[in-house]
Amino acid sequence: MAEKVVYKDLLTRKSLMKTMENAKFTVHGLDYDKDKVVSNIFKLQDMWVSRSNDFPFYTLGRSAYLDGKTPEYKNMQKGMNELLYNNFKELYNNVLHVLQDKLNERIYLPKDLCYPGFHIFPSDESLLTIAGNWHEDYPHETLGLGNKDTSTFTVPILLPESGGGIDCMIDNMPIYLGYKEGEMLYHDGTTLHRIASLKKYKPNEYRITLQGHLVRRNRRMDVFW
Repeated sequence: MAEKVVYKDLLTRKSLMKTMENAKFTVHGLDYDKDKVVSNIFKLQDMWVSRSNDFPFYTLGRSAYLDGKTPEYKNMQKGMNELLYNNFKELYNNVLHVLQDKLNERIYLPKDLCYPGFHIFPSDESLLTIAGNWHEDYPHETLGLGNKDTSTFTVPILLPESGGGIDCMIDNMPIYLGYKEGEMLYHDGTTLHRIASLKKYKPNEYRITLQGHLVRRNRRMDVFW
């Protein structure tokens, strides 16, 4: 059941973002062909992996938090990474470019880890009262990658008309941060956060985001999921 969260409208977004910056959240615009990305996601619908028996939730790609301790994470790396990169090359390259500008160093897509992938939530009335679990991000620990210079990012690809975002625990208060399509949310992953519940149900809508993490290994910064 979704608990009460403080919601901010667009008029307060600037001040809200200042609060989020203090909590190590930053926002970065991307430039890619949204229609092509969405089209390719649906062309690969046979590759979506169902993640819940209680509500519609899928991923395109494998992730440390869902698959990191399973054979599927390692066994599917090569083929899935090639499939994702071939279909979303422009998006990946834009994400790498933005991260490189922010961190002032080269960012790599390593072949031994799963590439960033997609969360996919088809619109459903059950999502009005369901939110994600409160958590911090430690995929690097799940995969045994060390814990140097870790961070996380989300790129909203397609959102419902009523919006989508995350709830963050700031100063012991849950704050809702709304996403904007094509605008990367970057943070260090150590602030409690969760996927926010659906605000208004409308049939045939989707909440689709690209999810990824970073960690420094062997003196280079790798991006993965």
